[in-house]
Formats: sequence, C-alpha cells, structure tokens
Amino acid sequence: MVRVALGLVLILAIVGYSAFSVITTGQVLGIDARVFLVIAPILAALSWAAFNIGRAAVGQLQLLIRRSRA
Repeated sequence: MVRVALGLVLILAIVGYSAFSVITTGQVLGIDARVFLVIAPILAALSWAAFNIGRAAVGQLQLLIRRSRA
C-alpha cells in the first residue's frame, strides 16, 4: 500500500512539473513538448509491460522455490 502511495505521489510530481515546464518554456524535461507527447505513452507501455513481466517472473521464482523445498 505504501509503494502504491509513493508511486502515485511520484507520478503526480512528474505530471505537475511537466505541466509547469510546458506552460513556462514549451519543453518537457528539456525536450520539445511534441516529442514528449509521442514518447510518454510508449514509455508508459514499456514500464507497464516490464512491471507485469517482473511480477510473473517473481511468481515463477517463488513457485520454483516452493517446489524445490517439497
């Protein structure tokens, strides 16, 4: 639960900073806002895939450990 809350705070901080950056400079994290709009969904999809693959890998590892102990 704490990890979820920390993740949400981090996401809100990044979104807030990005919005401020776009309003003041027209750039997001030092890159053009248009490029960011293309790259952001791709990065989000990649991170979600990595999260799901990692979660599945941990589950498989736990299953392997349980079976080896039995």
